[in-house]
Amino acid sequence: MTRLHFFALSDRGIRTTNNDAFCAEKIGNYYVFGVAEGQTDPAFDDTASGIAVSSLMESVKSRKNSPALALAAAVHESDARITARASNSPEKTRDATHLSACLIDDALECTILDTGEGNAYLISRDGIHLPGEHALSGQPEGLEFLTRGHSGEKRRGEMIAHTLGEPHVLTKADFAMVPIADRFLLLSTGGLHDYVKKERIAEIVLQNGENVESSCQYLLQEALSAGSERTITIVLVHGHLH
Repeated sequence: MTRLHFFALSDRGIRTTNNDAFCAEKIGNYYVFGVAEGQTDPAFDDTASGIAVSSLMESVKSRKNSPALALAAAVHESDARITARASNSPEKTRDATHLSACLIDDALECTILDTGEGNAYLISRDGIHLPGEHALSGQPEGLEFLTRGHSGEKRRGEMIAHTLGEPHVLTKADFAMVPIADRFLLLSTGGLHDYVKKERIAEIVLQNGENVESSCQYLLQEALSAGSERTITIVLVHGHLH
């Protein structure tokens, strides 16, 4: 029997608005977790971060193939929607966001997409690691289309420019597959990980154990006490194997 404990919160901190977005729920055969950080003050009712998260959820609902391909499709769809909205705007207003997301199945296999820097961490008794640097990390199958060479300008079909705020080619290195049994997965925006050292984050998470709600509340207060000037969104997941 497997159990998954998770909790999510989002706080505007000292800002007047919160333009982050997140999801933490089960959709079909997968638990879906995602955090999208708002990079600019929203110029539209539907922010880039909201588009990224809604694209993630829609992709999981509509696709029957591998979780890695569903994540890749979500990134491309959100980029297309954000780009189209900007091009249709009279002021050509651009919005931007980072997206970190993962899909976890009932066997506690976790497929992670992290296009940010420090937006996702794996935490266990052996320390805190970026997903791709964990000793048990591997790359999911089905992403061979990302290995094609690039000649001249980067192909638009492989870019996630506006969802990152700058040109970036989606590569296999952006994905990792890790068993999450007896481990924690933390997804967060810069309001947390830019102000609280990762060692302190790990300390708080491990102290609270399966009480992931308490960990999120403590992490929020730690970020505020550290002088965070950004919105703070946290999704914390723990896979417990009985």
